[in-house]
Amino acid sequence: MSIDEQLDHLLIGELPPVAALVRRLRAVVHAAHPDLRERVYPGWHGLGFHHPRGGYVCALFPRDGGVNVGFEHGADLPDPHGRLVGEGRRMRDVRIEVDAGPEEEELVVDYLDLAVDWALDRASGTRSR
Repeated sequence: MSIDEQLDHLLIGELPPVAALVRRLRAVVHAAHPDLRERVYPGWHGLGFHHPRGGYVCALFPRDGGVNVGFEHGADLPDPHGRLVGEGRRMRDVRIEVDAGPEEEELVVDYLDLAVDWALDRASGTRSR
């Protein structure tokens, strides 16, 4: 099954505005970092993005009328917009609501850039594991 078919299957039970937001944010991620590879995680109910050298970077999780953009090492990232939430040891999310405008897309790209840089630094050994 193609990644598009897997994503369609993942989004079957979602409200149309949530599914549309996932697809919109997917396009934003691809435009910002076309080298990221995708993987659908049915068990996590999300779409993950992996960097060829940096590994797993982030995922889109449709949740309750919006999308949580989860960053694998979000607890280690700077938080320039004060939007990272979560209490886990590593993962932090940025919540995007269905009525989000283009400024929210820019915010996702800001955090995505930080996450990719962090993952590449970690992979090259310049960040502690």
